[in-house]
Amino acid sequence: MLNELRSKVAIVGCNSYDIDMISGSIKNLLDMLGGLEKFVKPGMKVLLKPNLISAKAPERAVTTHPEIVAAVAREVRRLGGHPVVGDSPGGAKVGINRVWTNTGMKAMAEREGLELINFEASGAERFRCNGRAYYLAKPAVEADLIINLPKLKTHVLTLMTGAVKNVFGLIPGFRKGNYHKQYPKPNDFAEVIVDILSVKTPALTIMDAVLSMEGDGPSSGDPRQTNFLMASRDPVAIDAIAAQIIGLDPIKVPTTRIASDAGLGIGWPEMIETMGVPVEELKIPDFKLTSNRKLELLPNFLVRAIDPFVWIRPDIEREKCTSCGTCVSSCPTGALRLNGDKTPAFDYDLCINCWCCHELCPEKAVYVHKSWLAKKFIR
Repeated sequence: MLNELRSKVAIVGCNSYDIDMISGSIKNLLDMLGGLEKFVKPGMKVLLKPNLISAKAPERAVTTHPEIVAAVAREVRRLGGHPVVGDSPGGAKVGINRVWTNTGMKAMAEREGLELINFEASGAERFRCNGRAYYLAKPAVEADLIINLPKLKTHVLTLMTGAVKNVFGLIPGFRKGNYHKQYPKPNDFAEVIVDILSVKTPALTIMDAVLSMEGDGPSSGDPRQTNFLMASRDPVAIDAIAAQIIGLDPIKVPTTRIASDAGLGIGWPEMIETMGVPVEELKIPDFKLTSNRKLELLPNFLVRAIDPFVWIRPDIEREKCTSCGTCVSSCPTGALRLNGDKTPAFDYDLCINCWCCHELCPEKAVYVHKSWLAKKFIR
């Protein structure tokens, strides 16, 4: 049973990543929840888990801003805790240092004296949930506390990515690609995410929504200034309120609905108590959602019936592609082939629409390609 505090979401306005502004905003959020001392005790090892999906600069709104991580780390230290930063980004096997550098985390960590943990090099522990095996990074398992630091973004597979989806990064390395391959449909993949959340639930979530992403996220959308931060013990509730703000029905977001049904949080905004800035003041009526969202919400039987004529799939813009091979190495089914310095080619018989190529392309060259009828339907 959720306790009273877990049903509360604190919201503050914040329009820049200025160090002083972020520090003050984070303190205000924590005070509304009764203070960080409710969570962090002296001597605790606290894992800070940002969204570091790929090696993108903070201003592209792909990753959690480093100043959010820094402000939370300072608060943890103030209470005698030992903060560390860890994630399992896409492309980490090629070079985690590039991710740390490009996202601004390395410079921030050096300034703050923070340890950056490579999940791929730290080992994993096996868990079972709902008949599935999961391997979670040891630093996540061994931490006394996890503070979840997601970014508010749209997502072409799950409609939105936030607090619940961010726990997928607790799975190290190539195993994430295996889950995409085994569970390519949004609802099935969301069940995997919710399993991970149930195995290792963060004690606290603080969402970075100062600069969010709209359009075809989570990597190829467009930055959108949204100017707020949120915090809660309940990651499902935070996602529900965030969805409401950007114009999504929270219960139609698979990760929110399934996590709520599993009793891991509250997914209905009317049952969530918000504090601070009223939600109505933050709603963005023209926020651009994913271009494929209407088809993703269709029942499976209808999708099968219209599939030959109404389809959505990834494709590559030749003028943007640099033939770096990131999409090829990230594809869990081998549906992409690199032929010398030519643009990679798709084998759509193997493509499962997991959108890993779209997520990880450093040049935003992978786009959502729709059939003529799909364009008419979505319009």
